[in-house]
Amino acid sequence: MATELSNQYGKIMQDLKAKRFAPIYILHGEETFFVDAISSYIEQHALNESEKGFNQTIFYAKDVDPNQVIEAARRFPMMADKQVIIVKEAQGFKNLEGFEKYLLKPVPSTILVIAVKGKKIDKRTKFYKEAA
Repeated sequence: MATELSNQYGKIMQDLKAKRFAPIYILHGEETFFVDAISSYIEQHALNESEKGFNQTIFYAKDVDPNQVIEAARRFPMMADKQVIIVKEAQGFKNLEGFEKYLLKPVPSTILVIAVKGKKIDKRTKFYKEAA
C-alpha cells in the first residue's frame, strides 16, 4: 500500500512540476505527509507572487461551509489564467456532500484543493463516487 501511495504521489508531483494542473484535487488519507506536500506545492507554485493576492484563497473547514467554497471556486480569476482555492483541514466539515454539484462541472480556470487529513473519505458516499 505504501508503494501505491508513493507512486500516486510521484505521478501527481510530476504533473504539478510540469505545470499540468487538474481542476480538482481531493487529498485524503491517514498519511498526512502526502496531503501536506501536494497542497503546499500547489499553494507555492501554481500562481506567481503577483497573481496570488487576487487569485489564491485558503479556507479552513471550521470557518466556512461548502457553499462558500463553491462560490469562491465559481469566480473567474482576476488578471490571471487561473485561481487557486485550497480548503485545509476539510475533515472538519460534517460532510462533503455540498461539493457534489461542483465536482460534476468544475470551473476550468479554478484549481480546487480539498485536503482531508488523518482519515480517508468514505467510499460509500455520493461525494466519493462523484469524485472518482
